[in-house]
Amino acid sequence: MKYPSYTYPIDKLTTGSSLGNYHLFARFDAETNLKGLWSADDNQFYVGEWECSFDVDGIPAQGRFTEFFPESQSTTYSHEGVTVTKLAFLPFFLEQEANRHVDEMHSLVYLIRLLNESEARRHVRFRQMIYFPADRSPLFTKQPPLEQMDKQVKITSSASSCEIITENAEAEARVLVSGMPWKLCEGNDRSLMIEFEIDLEQGERKEVPFVLSISDKGIDQAHRNAGKSDSPGLLLEKSRGSYTSLLRRSMVLTPDDVINRGVAWAKVNTVRVQHRYPIGEAFTNDPPQDIVVVRDVAWYVFGSDYLTPEFSRNMLDVVNSFGVHEGGKLTEYIHANEIRPEKHDYKLNINDDTPLLVAALFHHGMTVGKDEFWEKYYPRMRTASEWIISQMKDGLVVCSAEGTNVWGICGWRNIIDNYTLSGAVTEVNAECYFALKCTSEIAKLLGRTSEKEYFESHAEILKSSVNKHLLSDVTGLYLLNRDIAGAPHHDITGDQIFPVFFGIADDGTKKNILKRLTHDDLWTSFGSRTVSPGEKNYDPDFGYQLMGGVWHNLTAWVSYCIRHDEPERLVEGMHNIYRLPEINNLKEYQNVVPGEFPERLHGETFASRGMSLSPWMPPTYLWLAIEGLVGVKPSTGAIEISPAIPVSWNWIAVKDLPWRGSHITALLFEGVLYCSEHVTSRYPLRVGELLDVRSDNQIIAAMSFRLSDGIVLFAVSAEKTQGNVEIRDHGRIFRRQVSLNRNEGILIRVSDTESVMEKV
Repeated sequence: MKYPSYTYPIDKLTTGSSLGNYHLFARFDAETNLKGLWSADDNQFYVGEWECSFDVDGIPAQGRFTEFFPESQSTTYSHEGVTVTKLAFLPFFLEQEANRHVDEMHSLVYLIRLLNESEARRHVRFRQMIYFPADRSPLFTKQPPLEQMDKQVKITSSASSCEIITENAEAEARVLVSGMPWKLCEGNDRSLMIEFEIDLEQGERKEVPFVLSISDKGIDQAHRNAGKSDSPGLLLEKSRGSYTSLLRRSMVLTPDDVINRGVAWAKVNTVRVQHRYPIGEAFTNDPPQDIVVVRDVAWYVFGSDYLTPEFSRNMLDVVNSFGVHEGGKLTEYIHANEIRPEKHDYKLNINDDTPLLVAALFHHGMTVGKDEFWEKYYPRMRTASEWIISQMKDGLVVCSAEGTNVWGICGWRNIIDNYTLSGAVTEVNAECYFALKCTSEIAKLLGRTSEKEYFESHAEILKSSVNKHLLSDVTGLYLLNRDIAGAPHHDITGDQIFPVFFGIADDGTKKNILKRLTHDDLWTSFGSRTVSPGEKNYDPDFGYQLMGGVWHNLTAWVSYCIRHDEPERLVEGMHNIYRLPEINNLKEYQNVVPGEFPERLHGETFASRGMSLSPWMPPTYLWLAIEGLVGVKPSTGAIEISPAIPVSWNWIAVKDLPWRGSHITALLFEGVLYCSEHVTSRYPLRVGELLDVRSDNQIIAAMSFRLSDGIVLFAVSAEKTQGNVEIRDHGRIFRRQVSLNRNEGILIRVSDTESVMEKV
């Protein structure tokens, strides 16, 4: 497995990475200057900006290029043979390992690396300007609250360290530790300026670390955090190791470079927004902040179940504990830094949060849950489904809202000014049908026959009513909604996907919807438009691009639904979603960052108009790869794996897919599915014992199965290469040399009698 990275000239960039761990979230500009450091512990900004500049013999060094890695970002400067690299990272650890490294994860680290390749001694001076109150930045859509920009600090400095405490809030503390004494240190109640000077001999290298540690528990804890971070190079190595382990989970291997890179970075960005708040683990839909939206939690879980299932479970626990209204309705959002979070529902009697949470519980239980999971969560599914039924009128779920924007829209496109979407909304009815079906299935699993029949019967009533009352006699597709007065709305929007996605549409209607949603007016090379340009209210930029712009979660839903009929279109959709993060000149599309999934795009220029890092698209992309391409289908029975791949592909594989407390590895090669577990599939199945495989070439990925008639070895490489692969089979070692072309996958039968066999 090759470690993912991107390198871009600075003049091709607008902004930089968003990095995060369980406790911190940091944003950077194109030259790796910090543009905000925020803490999930208390929902406060601890640093506004941190800018570094360099002179060589009195002449400013010029920034050349910036490199993007999962754990870090770095920018390289040069002048007269001297190279200076400024690398920034947040220490990162996974799950249980993180419990032992809480202190370190409260630090931001800069490593300044200097190299003199000239033929003379060089004098390097670098200046650092640090601004402690939060500050606005034109690089981001999310800006700090005004009260956080009004803070002042008290600074106490020594020869190579500073204490910075917020005035009138002494628990907010920061400690800055330098790897060398500074020549100058000056501060006031808003900022700190420090300067260093270094003489570099010919050929000399130096590394100077800077650690800024924060705490919401006072200066002593900030010092302890800094003390735990006194080996920054080792922290960087451990952080990279944590990401390497993460990338090996649910490793999807395909013959397509773009998708392989997209899946890798989807994993990286999924965990960057996973935080530990005072009330528990969650992510926010607009980082950095503490707002947790139930709708987004549900969609996020679909992907995180395959990467960080423990986080999925903990986040569902948070929603279960704090996000449920009396009667079973799920709220819209809560604040994760409130000890007893208030529930915010925009006064809606029903919206998509309630059915989607049921779907997320079902998904989590089917993929990683055990029997005790249902003991706790079936009651939540039941009460939520009972609430859905209580909101049914004449067979349809009806939202009674009469307001506009979030107070009058009950579906996913809920932030449109002066717009109402309530009444019997097709999207929400389709989701509610699916939720009732899920609850019925779990009731059956638990032997609750009467409850199973109750929820199933109401699901069928709902499905029948949708197909009777919410089909359009104008378009032949579904209505957007019947408003609270009963008037039909025939708008052609991306919302047509929901009756397909959630199983309401019959085969004929499904085919017509998918044909319409992949027509050129809605399906673009940069993703799916939310509203057809032919509609009277179409606007490519209005309403957060929800009236004609591009949202990639919609692209993913359409791509998923068309996977069996047109797998080439699925691949195209995955390319479209990940197109912008790899565009040559990112600056042309505004705030786009290599390897990060942009939130939303202008519907005609396709410029990024939202967050540079969408917090929900990374797990959605991973879900699309696993359940779309690989064809994993969660159910109460055996897992199904039926890949949907283009005819030009002859293989696809997934390694170490978490599944109900175990892991599955599967390979489809030339029409045969090889798998480490018994599964159901549309393809002929060969089940075998998964063997330990090792390669001396990190670019080569390999897997091996012991079948009833011998051993098979599969090997693939993203580049043309060769290497040695070693198979370990119960005390024996088989060695094979493999030569691979770019994205070539080969399947080799290994004989038990081969001479390359030896005892371990």
